[in-house]
Amino acid sequence: MKYRLICILMCLGMCLSVNAQENSCNDKEFMNELESKTSKIQTITCKFIQTQSISVLSNKVLKKGVFYYQRPEQILLSFNNGDYIKMTSEDFQMKNGDRINKMKVESNPMLRELKNILSACMTGKVMNSAKDFQHELKKGELKYTIIMTPKKKRVASKIKEIVLEFDRRNMCLNKMRMTQPNGDYTLYEFLDKELNKQIKQFDKQ
Repeated sequence: MKYRLICILMCLGMCLSVNAQENSCNDKEFMNELESKTSKIQTITCKFIQTQSISVLSNKVLKKGVFYYQRPEQILLSFNNGDYIKMTSEDFQMKNGDRINKMKVESNPMLRELKNILSACMTGKVMNSAKDFQHELKKGELKYTIIMTPKKKRVASKIKEIVLEFDRRNMCLNKMRMTQPNGDYTLYEFLDKELNKQIKQFDKQ
């Protein structure tokens, strides 16, 4: 459970099903729109819902909280129950109940790649970080959808597929879903975004 949560959050980081209006588009078109709309974003604050579907449990597990992002690579998921997950360019820290676990991002290549993807979603560099994944890009009237499958066996042993959905109005990440090889998945939905708002929470953790 611990490593499943770590993998998802590192990837992690923001539903309508793909419909007939969606069609494939080229990476350049997507990147131009993403970079032009995210270049001035310095911080993101929003609510999030985490939904976990685990085969051994009869019901899905839902948690809610507040997501914070600050350039260049500061990410904080603060759960309503007091737990949190904090990521920087070097460190990963998770509070679960009374326990706090810390590790170096660079010590685990898979975690490093997944963290890079989430940060890239916020800064408009997602395709650069997705180079180790096969991907399919679809364009809808209101959203872009990227479906990513890992090329490396080490990552593929933990992750079957990553799906990212971007809101075309501001190109912020709306949803992120990571599915494991056994079909278990975790979905993050990001709601009520506030852009470029001063964030003090990073100093409190």
